[in-house]
Order: sequence, then C-alpha cells, then structure tokens
Amino acid sequence: MAATGIDEVRNWILKRHPERQTIDSEENLIETRLVDSLTFVELVYVIENATGVEIDFDNIDIQDFQTLAAIEKAFFIAA
Repeated sequence: MAATGIDEVRNWILKRHPERQTIDSEENLIETRLVDSLTFVELVYVIENATGVEIDFDNIDIQDFQTLAAIEKAFFIAA
C-alpha cells in the first residue's frame, strides 16, 4: 500500500526521532519538541512536496501544524 501524504509527514518526523516508534495523531508536535523552530521550515517543505501545493509563509497558522490530525485536516483533506 502506498504511503499517504500524512504518512510521509509522520515518517519524516519519526526519522528524526529514532527513539520513537509512533506518533499519536493528537500529540502536540511542537510542545513535545518533535518539531522545533529549526525543523519547522523543513516540515513545511515536506508538506508541500506531499501535497504539490506551495504554503504561503506569510499566512501560516501555527494551529495547522501542532498535531498530525491538524496537518491532515489543513493540507490533506479536500474541502
């Protein structure tokens, strides 16, 4: 089965945290430091690559990046 866009994001985060096996979809990625200020821009690029859509840095809502569920809702579920 091919990985979905949100799977690509999850896998990208897990590669950077080999001590982790899973990430709950509601786990706060920022509070747990799974994504920090240094990797945030990379996260945006991972999402852009998975969706094929450019994200406007001037209009970023941090709420859209706090959990995998929020990322999926904001970027991977068609409106």
